[in-house]
Amino acid sequence: MCGRTACTLAPDEICKACSVLTVTEDGKKCYKPLQWKEHPGNYSYAPSYNMAPSRITPVIISEHHVQGTKRDSDDETVPPQRIIQPMMWGLIPPFYKGSAPTGHGLKTSNCRFENIEEKKTFKPSLVKGQRCVVLCDGFYEWQTSKGGKNKQPYFVYTPQPKGIEIWNRESWDKPNVWNEEEGWKGPQLLKMAGLFSYWVSTEGEVVMSYSVITLESGKEYSVIHNRTPAILETDMDVESWLDFGHIGYKEALTVLKNEMEITWHPVSTAVNNSRNQEPQLNAPISLEKKPPQTASSKLMATWLSKGSVKKGDSTPIKKESLEPKEEPTEELEEEPKEELKKELKEELKKELKEEP
Repeated sequence: MCGRTACTLAPDEICKACSVLTVTEDGKKCYKPLQWKEHPGNYSYAPSYNMAPSRITPVIISEHHVQGTKRDSDDETVPPQRIIQPMMWGLIPPFYKGSAPTGHGLKTSNCRFENIEEKKTFKPSLVKGQRCVVLCDGFYEWQTSKGGKNKQPYFVYTPQPKGIEIWNRESWDKPNVWNEEEGWKGPQLLKMAGLFSYWVSTEGEVVMSYSVITLESGKEYSVIHNRTPAILETDMDVESWLDFGHIGYKEALTVLKNEMEITWHPVSTAVNNSRNQEPQLNAPISLEKKPPQTASSKLMATWLSKGSVKKGDSTPIKKESLEPKEEPTEELEEEPKEELKKELKEELKKELKEEP
């Protein structure tokens, strides 16, 4: 499933990250950013490290779904252009009548692949060719522990080029991150197959919304969760999914698969609350737990730190200085002082008495 994402790039960066290789009239090859279209209603996209359903996020659709879009070519054999159109996450059912787009009360952020042709919420969009590609840095998923009590969040994303950490903007935000000759050299966005719809409120407001298609997880990803978004890995996958004019929905559905090349790492449980928006929410953390330090172990650590250096010297001893030498440069205390010995014994006795 997919219930929370990170989408941190600005509109112009997203357009460049989705650049397509084109050929000019004089035969020159160059990369061209996609066009950004604002939402038709009173909604706008804002980058977020913790994007929840009902928020506005960027998706790619075919130019044929956008009125007034001018084509570069009149050749019908040329694949339609791609347009980036921000939409509300959570498809508004076509049968819903109300004044508020979220008033229907249904959970539509995801739609299951297995019954997508049967659900009256999603089938109209499928039949009309209203297919889209949902863009994000990656999505969050919660792995349930064996006992079923604790859930550890993970950040799932597409493998990145060497040297790029998608959670670390400083690793890629350079002056030459994009140019016409080489295209986008920043983080690779995750692309998920979805369906979208147009909905008009009783007040006459037009709202575009979408749902992410999910499948049963493949063997590798099933260790995290039993459902996975339908991820489009290649440019050909994206083209086939969007080209509803030449590829019917039944054929397009065969493109979707649950085995794909993705990666993930554990993140802080701070992501559990969608109000948290810290920049490090999608950064990796360690799950190794350090054993609690007892009073005696703290005291021993204090003694070791005192015995590792000369009195009045705050410089730690290097590893090689502990090896035997002909002329030792430092005098190391091999035995704790009598008062420390006594304190250690007393602390150990105290701990033994307190153990159940």
